[in-house]
Amino acid sequence: MRIRAQWLAAVALVTGFVALSSASAGNLSFLDKSPLAYFKPDDMEMMHQNARKALDGANARQTWSNANTGASGWAQVRSEFKSTDGATCKRLRIVNKAKGLQSDATYTVCKSADRDWVINTDATPAN
Repeated sequence: MRIRAQWLAAVALVTGFVALSSASAGNLSFLDKSPLAYFKPDDMEMMHQNARKALDGANARQTWSNANTGASGWAQVRSEFKSTDGATCKRLRIVNKAKGLQSDATYTVCKSADRDWVINTDATPAN
């Protein structure tokens, strides 16, 4: 399954769920107990930009913090590989915090043909 990079921000906030789109529309109550429930638009933007910075840069941990809302988080590339279709893929760990809640998840993210990062749960390393 592939999800465009602009959805990376929303998906990355969900602990225990790799693809937000797989959840049924009527069963999203788990989001009430995640940082997503408290993120403001500027928190989402900061988190999104931070994830892209981690993906596009070195494997150093990239952090963000919003003094206006108290939300914060970090992203770090855990590993990198070439997939069977030749795409560059990375395992990206994202941790976010808001209102005493924390989410922690790792995603496989690959560079698509149009040079945008996409979550790709089916990507496997080439031998």
